[in-house]
Amino acid sequence: MEIALGALAEVEQRDQAIEHQWQLKLQRAEYEGQLAQRRFEEVDPANRLVAATLEQRWEHALQELEGLRLQYRQYQEKQTPLLSAEEQNQVRLLANDLPRLWRAPTTSPKDRKRILRLLLKDITLEKRAATHQAILHLRWQGGATEDIAVQLPPKAADRWRYPEAFVNELRQLAQCRTDHQIAEAFNQQGRRSAKGQAFTAKMVGWIRGKHRIPAPVLHQPGELTVRQLSQKFAVSQHVVYYWLRKGIVEARRFEPKNQMWIALTPEKEQELQAWVITSKRIAGSKDPQVLNETASCVV
Repeated sequence: MEIALGALAEVEQRDQAIEHQWQLKLQRAEYEGQLAQRRFEEVDPANRLVAATLEQRWEHALQELEGLRLQYRQYQEKQTPLLSAEEQNQVRLLANDLPRLWRAPTTSPKDRKRILRLLLKDITLEKRAATHQAILHLRWQGGATEDIAVQLPPKAADRWRYPEAFVNELRQLAQCRTDHQIAEAFNQQGRRSAKGQAFTAKMVGWIRGKHRIPAPVLHQPGELTVRQLSQKFAVSQHVVYYWLRKGIVEARRFEPKNQMWIALTPEKEQELQAWVITSKRIAGSKDPQVLNETASCVV
């Protein structure tokens, strides 16, 4: 700061010297104009040729003076006002208050770099992959040393990676719920994906595949699909849907594809077999041999 103020003092002295030169030029031009005026006024008016010549010289001197004054005004407009004594004292105080100087809105990034070069001798950077940190080893101009740990920003893949606790929770839910049901549960809890979006069944399926989480086993031992049940009793699937609508059989349903799993007790199997045999509509459309084979299969 003292060096900067010393440089300002030198600039001030230079400006004073230039100002003195301007004043001399103006005084010389004013003198030339006054001299030309006196010579014109002292000439004999009868000597018209000499009077006209002196009048032209007077006008030329006045023009020279006016042009010089215009240049002086332009010079003054371009000059930067120097610091007053109070402002210079404020500059000295800033040297003892580096944080205020650093945060001042008038301090540019280029100025901050210059400040660092004055304070720091060198910086050694050490990267620690285990903790994902960068250690800055600072050596100040006075010889003191200091270490600063900086947490490195995560990679793009790490930013979108789900935490282990979330993956374990998904693994537990996937044992008994479909991707659609898990996505609905997460959305009802107000949870969002790693990118801040609502969960979808496709998204849950991608996470399962990424972490090798098996899909849930939807059917239980002994359960049949609509197609399997129709094959078991040698009836069309429309008949099975009719049983479901009437509540003759019950099914467990899974979204989003409305999958159905049907479990039959021995009593229910006998009831359905009797239904198939005694139903005129079904019996009329079936070969007796097929019905006998179906009945023996059920028994």
